[in-house]
Amino acid sequence: MIHELEKITKAKNVLFKIAKGIDPLSGETLSENGFFSDPRIIRCFYYVTEILDDVINEGPDMDSLKPKEFKISPEEKMRVVFPEGKIGVNEFSRQVNLWIDPARSKKLTGAELNKRLKKMGILSEKILESGKTKTVTNETSAKFGFEMEKRSFHGVEYDMVLINDGGKKYLLQNIDTIMDHKQIDTEI
Repeated sequence: MIHELEKITKAKNVLFKIAKGIDPLSGETLSENGFFSDPRIIRCFYYVTEILDDVINEGPDMDSLKPKEFKISPEEKMRVVFPEGKIGVNEFSRQVNLWIDPARSKKLTGAELNKRLKKMGILSEKILESGKTKTVTNETSAKFGFEMEKRSFHGVEYDMVLINDGGKKYLLQNIDTIMDHKQIDTEI
């Protein structure tokens, strides 16, 4: 963001010099015979510098430019390739995000996907002794390709929810609908 504001400031300064009749590279006065001496062009340059000043002072509202919804086209779905074997929701999301158009779609996150799958009853939530919550499988999870498997990290054992090949296929086929809150087919 800071880098973008620097570029905007530099651009504004160049346009301001041109509007004042100064060559931004040499600092010399521009020829009075060129189009730069036309009052309409000069007003245009001043107008653009004012807009850039507003952007610099207020900062662009980048949040309003970001896509608010997850969207994936059939063509993008066809490009997604998952690694062999079982994967977690974060890896599933990472592979999908490689192919979506970030100008048209917000990124898919494992946390948001888990949240939606819990609402659908495909996954559940367990409250740990510490009071924290953990995503777990339930009696319907296997039907959708979700399994719980013991893993170890630096000697600490934990249970991880994984997606098998059937689950990857199911999620990819239905991901846009899952993320869109619509009713989806809960049959594989």
